[in-house]
Amino acid sequence: MILRLISILLALQALKHSLQVLAAGRRHHCIQLFPPHLLSSSIDKMLTASLRHLYIHCSLAPTIKLDPQDAWIEQLDYAGFAKEVTALGKELQKNTGQADVDHLNKIVSWRNIAAAIGVSTMWMPPNPLTIIALSTWTYASWTMIAHHACHGGYNRVDAGKFNSRGFALGSVKKRIEDWCDWMMPEAWNVEHNRLHHYHLGEDLDPDLVERNLSFLREMDIPKPLKYGVALALMSIWKSYYYAPNTFKELQITKWRQEGRELPTNFDPNEPVTLRMLFFPKDDGDEAIAEVINPTKFMLQVMAPFLLTRFIFLPAPLLLFPGLGPTLFSHAVVNLVLAEMLTNIHGFITIVTNHAGSDLYKFRDEVQPKSGSFYVRQVVSSANYNGGSDLLDFSQGWLNYQIEHHVWPDLSMKQYQLGAPKLEEICQKSTIR
Repeated sequence: MILRLISILLALQALKHSLQVLAAGRRHHCIQLFPPHLLSSSIDKMLTASLRHLYIHCSLAPTIKLDPQDAWIEQLDYAGFAKEVTALGKELQKNTGQADVDHLNKIVSWRNIAAAIGVSTMWMPPNPLTIIALSTWTYASWTMIAHHACHGGYNRVDAGKFNSRGFALGSVKKRIEDWCDWMMPEAWNVEHNRLHHYHLGEDLDPDLVERNLSFLREMDIPKPLKYGVALALMSIWKSYYYAPNTFKELQITKWRQEGRELPTNFDPNEPVTLRMLFFPKDDGDEAIAEVINPTKFMLQVMAPFLLTRFIFLPAPLLLFPGLGPTLFSHAVVNLVLAEMLTNIHGFITIVTNHAGSDLYKFRDEVQPKSGSFYVRQVVSSANYNGGSDLLDFSQGWLNYQIEHHVWPDLSMKQYQLGAPKLEEICQKSTIR
């Protein structure tokens, strides 16, 4: 009887150890990161109960050997890393003050200058100055101003309307005044702030690039044509993919809050595009329309930006006698080309620091703000050169992606200050 109990406990201990080692299993550079002391399961409970009466010490060799480049996973002091990262985050939060507000106002003024140049010259025949200015207006409004305001980066200071509790929320009027883009702010807050940031690189991450673009890899066409498709999608991705996908996550949240079951053929993890919504091909696409009412989507999500940017904004040009239609058409073409450019600009500065063969992906989820969580934010993100306002502005402050994923609610200025300090913490650890 005792031998049988010993055998059972040894088997349980071996299984637990195997799960810890399997935590390093990869799937397309997909890795499950959590240290043994954070592994909590029914096996732990069974072992604890049994070992009250019988203590067994067993040393088992790992059943799976980590790749050399992943050896750091077993060597890392997760608790120590979390302690340092948490302390630095609190320091940066504490140091947020008037200097951060002044810095925000400077970035807003740069955005406004771009808007003024673009709008005042959009009547001209299509030209680079107007297109770049209009594109920068849209890009800065989203990636720098709305992005950090919606995350609460300025909630600790008096930054006026740039507070996450009311910025662009509650009405179409607020949306137009604060931040009008293809994405509905309420939907963006759910999809980006909640789901993407707390499931970075996981199967539950709605912005998992490798999965969302799998259809492109699977296309039976020559590679040059695939690049052509990618380039075409880059120029329209915010309206074609991001607007419907963020709204999908908002609708799923509402359905679940109301206790409603999602349609049988609806896959909540599948990215939604305009094609799927308005030109369904199968039962899965049909189910999407049940969750995302196409008419409601067009009225609530797409119409505010579509009407204000491409119709109402250039409409006064029609009042010019004789020249009105020509000036209006010039403006619309400039606005459309600027929209394509800002999409490409955003794609280049966002997607590239979320995807790549050197960035890890994960099968499961971990506790937020734990050592494993912080490690994931580092190894599933990429930074680009920065440090000056002009260089960072050109990249939408998205070159601090690691810092932003580690501490989502900091100001732009604090990311500049915190980046070298976080890099120092990572360099002295075993993270590679």
